[in-house]
Amino acid sequence: MDSATDRSARRWLSRLGEDLHSGWDALAQPAVRRQFDRHLEGVVETVAERERDLDRAVPASQLVLLASHAYDIRSRALREGWQPPRTAAEWSQDEWYGLRLLACYELASREPKGPKRPRRYGDWSSIVGLIRGSRPC
Repeated sequence: MDSATDRSARRWLSRLGEDLHSGWDALAQPAVRRQFDRHLEGVVETVAERERDLDRAVPASQLVLLASHAYDIRSRALREGWQPPRTAAEWSQDEWYGLRLLACYELASREPKGPKRPRRYGDWSSIVGLIRGSRPC
């Protein structure tokens, strides 16, 4: 069953994913990818700790827990003046907030009712697309 909180979490994460779209292409940079993998591990640990520490009458889904963690990170980032990188070139291994949020989104996209991971822009430049001239505008 898809609860209202799951739907709300998925919608919020989908909007977050739009802000982070350039991050998927940035993961092609080895240093950025290594740091992203560390953030994946960190998010898994943090969400597991939250799940253990919170006593709820109704259990929260992994999707809701991931969205909650991402919301907290994004709120703190915005208070500190952070803006998401607009291009893949603006991402670096030091982009803590962006990589943490991207990791939250990635993990949420792996959930059965999670948001869909966006198609990487680089995927459009496949050899078939180039031959057919079907690259998007």
